Amino acid sequence: MKGDFKMRAFDNHLLELLSSHNVTFFISPYQRNYEWDKEQCEVFLHDIFETTRANRQEKNTEHFFGTVTYFQAESSAWGQPATLVLIDGQQRITTTMLFLIALRDTITDNTVADSIESDFLKNKKASDNSEYKIKLKQVESDWAIYCDIILQNEIPEKKKLSAVYRNYAYFCRELTRLKETNNLNLTDLINLGLMKFSVVTIELEPIRNKWENPQEIFESMNSLGKPLSLADLVRNYLLLGKTPAKQNTLYKKYWMQIEEQLPNQTSNFIRDYMQLKGNKSFKQATEKNYKELYANFKELFKNTEMEVLLSELSEYSFIYSCIVLGTDCGSKGINHQIADIKTIGATTTYSFIMELIHRWKQKKFTDKDLSDILDVFIIYLIRRRIVSLTMAENKVFPTLISKIDDLEKALDKKNSTFNIFAKQENSLRLPNDVEMKRIMQSMNFYNFRLAKFLFSLVEEKITKARPNKNDSNLQVEHIMPQTLDKAGKWQIDLGTDYENIHQEYINNIGNLTLIRQNQELGNKSFPAKKVIYENNAGLQIAKTKITDQAYWNKESIINRQNWIIDYILSNILPIPDKMRRTNNFVISGGKRLSFLELQIIGQNINYISDKSIVAKIVDDKKVEYEGTEWFLTTLTREIETRKGTVNASGAYQGAQYWEYDGVKLADII
Repeated sequence: MKGDFKMRAFDNHLLELLSSHNVTFFISPYQRNYEWDKEQCEVFLHDIFETTRANRQEKNTEHFFGTVTYFQAESSAWGQPATLVLIDGQQRITTTMLFLIALRDTITDNTVADSIESDFLKNKKASDNSEYKIKLKQVESDWAIYCDIILQNEIPEKKKLSAVYRNYAYFCRELTRLKETNNLNLTDLINLGLMKFSVVTIELEPIRNKWENPQEIFESMNSLGKPLSLADLVRNYLLLGKTPAKQNTLYKKYWMQIEEQLPNQTSNFIRDYMQLKGNKSFKQATEKNYKELYANFKELFKNTEMEVLLSELSEYSFIYSCIVLGTDCGSKGINHQIADIKTIGATTTYSFIMELIHRWKQKKFTDKDLSDILDVFIIYLIRRRIVSLTMAENKVFPTLISKIDDLEKALDKKNSTFNIFAKQENSLRLPNDVEMKRIMQSMNFYNFRLAKFLFSLVEEKITKARPNKNDSNLQVEHIMPQTLDKAGKWQIDLGTDYENIHQEYINNIGNLTLIRQNQELGNKSFPAKKVIYENNAGLQIAKTKITDQAYWNKESIINRQNWIIDYILSNILPIPDKMRRTNNFVISGGKRLSFLELQIIGQNINYISDKSIVAKIVDDKKVEYEGTEWFLTTLTREIETRKGTVNASGAYQGAQYWEYDGVKLADII
């Protein structure tokens, strides 16, 4: 704030401030909703009770209740109270009013109850139907329930969930308890308690003193205590500089819709909207980052007209609610795909998806266009999670929003989307089938977070019906059980090496299936499980390559593993043929062979012309052959020399002579 910043400050008492019949306190739309909870109300009530107790003992005690800062709005209609716009003190004054309402409704002396209402809750000078009739005008989302409580209307059950009602009900309960257990005269809580709550009132005069800027003061005074959220700060920035009438108009037309669309998600939405418009990553919306993000927001939109910005925020808030809260976007198929992306857990992609849906709403994409793009997106995300690749997504996805223009122009949306993802750096790569197969053959699939989801996609592909993920009976089942009975049937089926087989394959994808069963099948024998899979499980995935087997052993598990991996890669997570065995990423610094980037360190490769020659990859550039480490080109020349077929130059490109999993290395890089 400015160095010559001055304000008029006065010592006052809380109830003297509230008892004036010439004013109505107005809580502007830019203020946060009422948020005090039971814990804060307990402290407030304790302070009243302790002040009352001390003054009953004639200790002449007062309790300082902080500052109340306000400015007077433009003149109200003739005969109406003046409007004092609260800058600081909203939460405390609202809580005080809820306490006074509860006291009015709890006290048995009608004269005192009427006095509370006429002195503190309502304005005598206001016309009967005016909002000025009620002395404290709440923000719009709290106003209806607050009016109902003051007017003693019947409260709908839905409204009872609000903080306004919860705290009012809490005070009613506690006052009743105090009256019954302490033989307390409740009027003392006013005369000896609240009457002794002192405040410092600060009146701003922004019209006469331009340095008394309500927006700057609001931000400064709310820098202590519970921090304002990003949504609070942005709402303040967009509304506070307007007149109260304009604030109300903008709040009701735009901001209230945003808050209604996105309960408890508004700050996250604003951050993702910033990423969308800035085409870059911003920090997550957390308490420690709110102020930094707010500064970023003001810089990003410093040249944007406020109502235009509010209008666009309102428009995008509906789209965001489709992504985050499952609001119907207008297409059953798109709803389904968005729900799948949410299940996958890709919050870092929300800015990108939000813009895709926005273009679709503008008719720049057809339903099929968007569906094709989202299909690729889902394939890309699941493949990356199977191989445990999620790093860098939060920083890169916002930058990909600029690629949506290219997608608009592309004739083949699906292939173009694949090409976008295949042109990212290694850490953002689209894993190919070679890498996927290697990982899926050895991974602990039972502990994979998306195991049930992926099996459900297989079931849907086979039967055209996806199991309900919320079905409590739906579970991933071990075919070979997690615990083997001593000297049981399973040990016989698995053979003499049963312990090693059990340890190595228990959580293998081939040993797992999806069933609908309300109890664990445990270590039932394989024939007993087959009967359940065939007759009760009701899922085709629990039958395919299982119930046609006479025994369940290592061979059976590997056979089913190979089938289900191939089925997933070909039917659930398919990528273009040209990408199935090639590196789907950009290699910085030019094209070169890198075993690390190929993700095959520790694997064996074969010499193409003589498959009996096998080398093991031991690091990014070297292989081990006959107990010695070699560069691939050097080893290739050595082998050709031994065969007597070395060329005249002795120079070889090793990747042309070796293969991995039946594919020439030169064709993979």
